[in-house]
Amino acid sequence: MDAPTLIASSEALDIILARTSPLGAESLPVVEAGGRILAEPLDAPVDMPPFDNSAMDGFALAFSPGDSGPWQIVGGIAAGDAGQHAVGRGECVRIFTGARIPPGADTVIQREWTRELDGLLYLQGGPVRQGDHIRPRASQIGRGERALASGTLLTPGAVGFLANLGIPAIRVQRWPRVGILVTGSELITPGQPLGPGQIYESNSHSLVAALAGMGIRPEWVERVTDDVLAFSRILDQRRDGLDVLLVTGGISAGDHDIFRLYIEAGRVEPYFYKVRQRPGKPLFCGREGETLVFGLPGNPASVLSCFYLYVYPALRRMGGFREVEMERRVMPLAQPFTKKTGFVFFLKAKILDGEVMPLEGQLSYIMRSFAEADALIVLDEDKSEFPAGEKVEVRLLPQGRP
Repeated sequence: MDAPTLIASSEALDIILARTSPLGAESLPVVEAGGRILAEPLDAPVDMPPFDNSAMDGFALAFSPGDSGPWQIVGGIAAGDAGQHAVGRGECVRIFTGARIPPGADTVIQREWTRELDGLLYLQGGPVRQGDHIRPRASQIGRGERALASGTLLTPGAVGFLANLGIPAIRVQRWPRVGILVTGSELITPGQPLGPGQIYESNSHSLVAALAGMGIRPEWVERVTDDVLAFSRILDQRRDGLDVLLVTGGISAGDHDIFRLYIEAGRVEPYFYKVRQRPGKPLFCGREGETLVFGLPGNPASVLSCFYLYVYPALRRMGGFREVEMERRVMPLAQPFTKKTGFVFFLKAKILDGEVMPLEGQLSYIMRSFAEADALIVLDEDKSEFPAGEKVEVRLLPQGRP
């Protein structure tokens, strides 16, 4: 293949992001839009609140400074009542939270500050100010005002706000359609008995879970043995319509590395192959037709590291996010670490008491440390010694957040 080899990690990500862009919009019910990016600005279709209403249970009346009652109780209004129950001077009505303020009333006195006797209301607390405990019409937003700008992340609060405005469906940036193909004749499904030379397949499980944390459900997940013809047949049948294809394994230099053979046959336009990093050196990225193709290593810790460092930003860019990488921090190293120069190291780590601790089990086949990790430590490729207390770059693992 003609792609450059052993490029820097930063260069690899630059190449990926230079070749990805938002995919366009789709319509979704508001209730399903959490975690998406709003594709177009939205204006409020109604005043919110649509009428003056009570902020608490109490009594609605016309109040003037110095008033102490008593007021005659002439009725009651619950939330949702359509009646008007007009209030005159010296009168009041019982009112409940969310109920419409009746004509003539300008103040709500909370129930705890009052006493009722023989149909009259007496004031026993205070101070009371004219206008207390009324939510004015359009005090949140007025009809025609900008509700949310294009590009807004639809958090649960944003979704609730749009539903509060009565908006049933919106246009959002669509997530990419993703397929997952796992290679390896030695792999079997968890739950089956292990035979000689077999191991349980976990890469698809990690990737499906990582995608679910972003709000993406893969279009399909397949596993194939180390047979290049079977590999090609699956892709010929299932690649159409994908925006992103994730292949795990088969990308190194062995005789049974079927994805590398598929690439060398000229089926995929290569962008790069191999990155100066640990873990995940044999990382591939390219394009076949309209599909962005990632060749991830076979070792499970390498797969998940490469996903978060390279695939995750690409998917977020396609989904319309402006900030696409994991959150970065600079933190002191809790214990010293020595590594080989010439490669950037990404260490599975735990943040503890303001420091970041490299976990035991950094080899690419070990997933136990990933199960405990909440961060990746980034160690510069040109250095070998990192003493305790040195400030290092840290990437926060998403932990299921969009």
